[in-house]
Amino acid sequence: MKELSTEEFAEWKRIITDVLREFHDLCHRHGLTYYAVGGTAIGAVRHKGIIPWDDDIDVAMPRPDYDRFVEICRTENLGGYELVSAETHEGYNLSFVKFCNKNTTLVERWDTPCVIGLYIDVFALDSTSDNPKEMKMLVEKCRKYRNRFEAVSTHNSFGEYMSLLLTPHEWGRFVVKMLGFFFRKKMRKFLLNRIDGICRKYPYGSTHSLINYGGAYGIREVFSADILKGETKNMPFDDITIDMMPDYDSYLRGVYGDYMQMPPEDKRIPHHLKAFYNLKARVEVKMQ
Repeated sequence: MKELSTEEFAEWKRIITDVLREFHDLCHRHGLTYYAVGGTAIGAVRHKGIIPWDDDIDVAMPRPDYDRFVEICRTENLGGYELVSAETHEGYNLSFVKFCNKNTTLVERWDTPCVIGLYIDVFALDSTSDNPKEMKMLVEKCRKYRNRFEAVSTHNSFGEYMSLLLTPHEWGRFVVKMLGFFFRKKMRKFLLNRIDGICRKYPYGSTHSLINYGGAYGIREVFSADILKGETKNMPFDDITIDMMPDYDSYLRGVYGDYMQMPPEDKRIPHHLKAFYNLKARVEVKMQ
């Protein structure tokens, strides 16, 4: 994997902040609601911008706004930007969408042949069960389907497939990946439908609990719908202004605890993969 130089890292953050600016403007033009989430929300509160060592930006939208956003991106001229999803890019291995700068080039992993641009992640906020037992079951089922979707979307050599048989707890993954090898398109569609079914099991606003099913923290991504009651907060973020949840403090404490506490220095590192990138143009990439 490639590592960014100091100058490239500064340019990387400038580009993704510009993508967020365009996303923010698009949402406001169309009356769509969004909120900064995850490390982006922490960055807004703690650093007034992107966390110094962070390399991505995360936002989330109530499901009705998310669906409208996806449809707008499919029908509107986005200029130098584009929507990337499992429907638009055959090799894309995630169930949520990215909003990308299409004049840059990024391949995150060589085993996932998907060429995109520098991006922000856009998640949907969905209603989920208020019953803790059912809520936990839905979160776990969604996680399993997301893992299987990633597995069938990954391209491996014959040797890498066979090496999974050496470890008994990887046998299930071997079966899923082999099915994906022979029936990749059908498997991807099947798994996406399963994930979507879980996300939409409870119509938005029908319960007191909301969740980002696409988030990294499982059950910790659940929060009370009361957190979104009231006026959206506007907050400085580097040289732009972004939208935050009305009660962003309760949301962040639910996910991270004391989010104002800085992590240890050895944890202050970027977490996203970069197999290949070009910060100045969209170029043809020969997949390894």
